[in-house]
Amino acid sequence: MAIDYNVFYTPKRGAAYKDEKIVKHSHYKEPVDQRPGRLAGRSRIWGDASLEVQKQVIDKLIATGKAGGMNVRRVAMLLAMAKIESGFNPDAAAGTTSASGLGQFIDDTGEAYGLDKSNRFDVDANAKALFAYFLVNEKLAKKRGKPDVWVYKYHHDGPTQDYGGEALATGKFAKIADAFEKALDVGHALSIVDAAGAPIPDATIKVVQNGKEALMKTNEHGMLPTFMASPNFGALTIHIQKASNEFKELGQLAIDKLSSAWTIVAPKERVAVKTHAHVDKAPPAVKTPGMHKVKKGETLSNIARAHGTTYLELAKLNNIDKPYLLYPDQMLKVPAGEGNPAPAATKPAATAPAHASASTATPATTRPANPPATDANGTAGHGAATGSHADGAEAKDKPAQTTAPTTSATPAATKPVVKEQRSADTTHPEARVAKTQVSDRITAAITHAMNHKFAKSKGKCLKYVKGALLAAGYFPTYPGVEHAKDFGPILEKAGFKNLLVTEPGTNIKTAPIGSVLIYNPVEKQSYSGGVISGHIEIKHTGGYVSDFNGNNPCYRTDPVKLVSPVNDKYGASFKVTGIWYKE
Repeated sequence: MAIDYNVFYTPKRGAAYKDEKIVKHSHYKEPVDQRPGRLAGRSRIWGDASLEVQKQVIDKLIATGKAGGMNVRRVAMLLAMAKIESGFNPDAAAGTTSASGLGQFIDDTGEAYGLDKSNRFDVDANAKALFAYFLVNEKLAKKRGKPDVWVYKYHHDGPTQDYGGEALATGKFAKIADAFEKALDVGHALSIVDAAGAPIPDATIKVVQNGKEALMKTNEHGMLPTFMASPNFGALTIHIQKASNEFKELGQLAIDKLSSAWTIVAPKERVAVKTHAHVDKAPPAVKTPGMHKVKKGETLSNIARAHGTTYLELAKLNNIDKPYLLYPDQMLKVPAGEGNPAPAATKPAATAPAHASASTATPATTRPANPPATDANGTAGHGAATGSHADGAEAKDKPAQTTAPTTSATPAATKPVVKEQRSADTTHPEARVAKTQVSDRITAAITHAMNHKFAKSKGKCLKYVKGALLAAGYFPTYPGVEHAKDFGPILEKAGFKNLLVTEPGTNIKTAPIGSVLIYNPVEKQSYSGGVISGHIEIKHTGGYVSDFNGNNPCYRTDPVKLVSPVNDKYGASFKVTGIWYKE
């Protein structure tokens, strides 16, 4: 028995917008991309997507939430948020604002969360953005002592405004979240991953209990359909089918309740597992003694394997702490002469429960836990996809914190009786940003900035530095200063110290990782009738990041003298007036 998707589906679409109500900056009249293979809605109207598309959207949100360590309650609220905002139509758009996508982000907010015209309606990008914004608003609700459902109030209104979000959060949203939680909290969820934590898709798994067995297939996330099994009939024995069609036992699950979530690590010889998703290893490359340059997508685990060591030893060698974050082009020390350069790795997919239809095979001796929830909430009636978000409101203009760590795995020995849930120590996220011996908050700020940067400057350095520092917890609310050169007092109020004052002789080269650098124009303060805002950026091990990442200080500033050449555009040089730092 799987979860009842009818509890989640939006069976009836909302109302269409009248032409006279549609504003110029709305995306409502943009054509829907109906290319084959794309998850698409039928129109821009709330809830106007096929049930199959809705099901895949729901599965994606569940996988994203579980991969980020969310429990059933938080996943239910994530789904309820998407239900109210878009009706699970990935192409929904408002007519009266620029709100669009699963979470109905307005353009400015969406940009801060990695959404732009290229991926505004992309399901993966929207799920990531919705998850990230959820975490920010959840943190805010906890800090202010509010109920968990206020995560939607802040999604709807922002941290300081009031557009009726509290009534929605404690009314409609709470009701839907409760129903979704009940529907999700059924059955057993099982993930099959390899030793690096990567999912094993399309594998045939045999589940045996009390002499009865059922065959199931893992999905693209390495997940089996949620299945029912009672603890009254003993432990579950899990087998995986090899290329020879023989089944190899992976281990046993000692279940003590009617619902649970597990991850089992397949043995190294799992390359012989019968699945189209695995190919022969590439021929050995030339050995690279001493150092390894990190490629995008690599994790500490696969780099360690390629160099004949373990991720723990490699982490120790490079002073990398949990959650073992890396960034592209980072140079790692590796055991000299050991192994080969690590191959490019695919990003581990989420290992959250995937849910099959009612026809999914279940062990013959299983029995239902709780009956599926009957409140389908199909009449939750959001109307058109307005999203209720005002364009340009600072309340939703702040960036989100970075994504939480991926779901981890619990290794299984030859025939163990597994009694523990997933561990946080065994899988590692995609290479993104440096993790050096600095505080967790500094790491979080750099991680956030690196995950939201653009290829080139967008002229929004202060906005993105604010967002990074806010996500890392340096500020309780989004700071309102307009110009980068004026941000020093805000940092000082937050406990930062200007090392140029407190530690004379400090320069860009000697500034610690995580320092916030502020640049002021020297010769003049205005240009073409407007204020020259200056610049702000955060120093990290690979360079300097704001709304873009550079290898060198901005404006070609001398890192010791702290002054730049005269800038051709502004006709002024720039000087570093603040190197602000806080542990």
